[in-house]
Amino acid sequence: MRAALALLLISASACRAPYPAPAPRAAARLSPTRWGRTDGGDIPAIRRAEQQCLARLSPSAVSAAFRAVDEVAGALVELCSIEIVDDDPLVWHVWCGSDATFRSGHYLAPPDRPVTCMDGSAGTAFECIGQILARHLLASAMSRHVAGVEIVSIGSVDEQRLSTESEFISDPCPELQRELSLDEGLRWTVPEGTPSEAERAGLWNRRLSWCRAAFAGRELRRGMARAVGGAYELAPIGAGADWLTSWRSAHPGASCPTPARESGEQGRGQCRDARRVDLYVRVRAEQGTQAAAACAPPGGLPGGEAGQALYCYADCQARAATGRNPQGFSAPSAPGDLLFGTPRGGPPPDWIVGRSAGGRAVNTSSVRQLLVR
Repeated sequence: MRAALALLLISASACRAPYPAPAPRAAARLSPTRWGRTDGGDIPAIRRAEQQCLARLSPSAVSAAFRAVDEVAGALVELCSIEIVDDDPLVWHVWCGSDATFRSGHYLAPPDRPVTCMDGSAGTAFECIGQILARHLLASAMSRHVAGVEIVSIGSVDEQRLSTESEFISDPCPELQRELSLDEGLRWTVPEGTPSEAERAGLWNRRLSWCRAAFAGRELRRGMARAVGGAYELAPIGAGADWLTSWRSAHPGASCPTPARESGEQGRGQCRDARRVDLYVRVRAEQGTQAAAACAPPGGLPGGEAGQALYCYADCQARAATGRNPQGFSAPSAPGDLLFGTPRGGPPPDWIVGRSAGGRAVNTSSVRQLLVR
């Protein structure tokens, strides 16, 4: 028995062969943190980071923008639709079907149909949009964030030719051409004779689309006039049937988003979806304010001045997060020349477009991408 036990112990010790230890390794040197020194912290770098944080869009402006979008949508649910462009809460796309705001073949809204707007009324849907925008983004509480407003209004038509008895041909909005400073070379007057069928389906239809856009833009400006003053850019565009042509090219075989059997429109070129106005509104918000930069760290923080700087940086991040909507929108994302700037090439050949009220060129390349996407 003792011999067997000895044999077993010898066998076990043979299985546990020694495992050599690895060669000694030197620990990598730690590089300095991006805050700089490790003794007291790189206070100037921390404060630069805080200033970058403060340069972001004020969260109160973001919150106000979303409140305005919600109220516009609620007030105009029967007339217009609204969405935020490219996740930027300060760039809006509002589009209104002409059946809701115009009569077919005309550019003026029916004069006897005021629109209920907030706690009052407005003459048109577009004036109501301006009132709501003024209340939420341009009121005194927001004035320290808002530097101005940019508006591009795009009018569209279908391919229905104007009749020879059209009121528009006899009164082709000369007052809008003057008021919105349409370039002299682009203006028109009452024709001396009766325009041809091709002109009534093409040239005069494009002019009608410009007047629709100009009317909508002017009414929007009227609604927010008291709040915005003269700090705005406004440019109407007559896009003719460009929207409908682009839609049809993307939907082969279809003539209109709403089929004729549903719309009841059986006439040549009729498409009520194409008789519309698309408004792009951009609020220029200042990127941070000195008032928002105030930070009073509590006494007794560890780390002395470095600890206080870190506290203020963290405080700015926390305040920047306050007011973010659940989807996480927190800052403008659209390029600065989205609406106004130097276009890539000239405007589309069938568009009627001049400069803004402030003399700036419309970035027609960018604007058309917004319209037909």
